[in-house]
Amino acid sequence: MNEITSTLNTFLTTTKSTSALILNGKGKLITSLHVDYGDSVAAMSAAILSMSEKFLSDLEKGSLKQLFLKTSDGVVIGNKINSSNFVIAFSKDGTNLGLLMRNTDELSAELSKNSLLK
Repeated sequence: MNEITSTLNTFLTTTKSTSALILNGKGKLITSLHVDYGDSVAAMSAAILSMSEKFLSDLEKGSLKQLFLKTSDGVVIGNKINSSNFVIAFSKDGTNLGLLMRNTDELSAELSKNSLLK
């Protein structure tokens, strides 16, 4: 688990994101950094991700890979790590959105290699 937390911490530092969490598809928090009420955020994120996957499936638009939400206080990016785990990143700075989305995608690819998340 230390390797996962270290990877998340490096991501936060590199991207200047404020917080991140990893959850499974059922909304169970695996780990988080700088997230208040991580269990609740994980459960709500799982609901959003599940509904988004169903939405895309019903419209036959492919499978969910990444989800982007823009808020009045920044951006939220959710990325699929594998078929059962997700990473969610929060950033107050949306000016480098493309770079943040790519870095989140790369983070997911790196995390997918970790045996604890398979």
